[in-house]
Amino acid sequence: MHVTPKVMVVRRPRAGSFWSGLFTGLDPLAFARTFWRRRELLATFARIEFLSRYHGAQLGVLWGLVSPLATLAVYTFVFSVVFKPSWAGGGDGGVAGYALILFTGLTVFEVFAGCVNRTPRLLSENVNFIKKVQFPLEILPIGSLFASALESLASLALVAAGVLITQGSLPWTIVFAPLAYLPLCMLTLGVCWFLAPVGVFLKDLGNMVGVAVQLYFFATPILYPLEAVPEPYRRLLALNPLHPVVDHLRRTIIWGQMPDFAALGVVTLASAVVMLAGYAFFTNIKRLFADAV
Repeated sequence: MHVTPKVMVVRRPRAGSFWSGLFTGLDPLAFARTFWRRRELLATFARIEFLSRYHGAQLGVLWGLVSPLATLAVYTFVFSVVFKPSWAGGGDGGVAGYALILFTGLTVFEVFAGCVNRTPRLLSENVNFIKKVQFPLEILPIGSLFASALESLASLALVAAGVLITQGSLPWTIVFAPLAYLPLCMLTLGVCWFLAPVGVFLKDLGNMVGVAVQLYFFATPILYPLEAVPEPYRRLLALNPLHPVVDHLRRTIIWGQMPDFAALGVVTLASAVVMLAGYAFFTNIKRLFADAV
């Protein structure tokens, strides 16, 4: 008996499928609805990510404060005792004042750097999820971001305590401080969604990102005030999206100044665009992950 072999027909994606998917990913309402439906899964992964960082450690979550405090001690000594930078508009608070200014900047940058440095290997560490067709891989960077944001809140609590001790009271403008997390989280998430797929195909990305993040740290006004930068370079560094975020927290928590709502609004809008673009890129390329890992 003659048996006709079955031929598997592979359908190629239509030329417009990528672009249609890209524009769908850029829809803010569709984006919000997608993650609202997955809010329980997001909360679960954020909790797992946060607890796994300190699993088995004797000090537990206290290690989240030990490392930045040690870094703070080194930078405070070098830049307040040796170089002694001045901070326009920040008052003369001596070593303690500079320590608070520095620690606030470090707190913001650690959220960005911690997530971005890990992102290139994030998908490779979760190969089991890649093999599951129905699993929404795009939530993996969000879990890492939430865990880093929770750690930073503890650090900002230390800043608030330091302000209370050194100044005797907290400025009422501290109520505006949480606004900084909106652009910070959106920018970080957008960058992570761009880098995570590339890390699947380019194994050296982690090393390149590590170097880039180090350079970005010194390009962010954390160790120095923006006013100390020569004019030709000051305008360039002012475009750094993390600068308005750092400046906002220093204004509202330490200096008791009103936020620069114009600068914060611009960076929030720009961060939203980066986030949506990163999400669209991630969701349209993730179908290729299974063949690459």
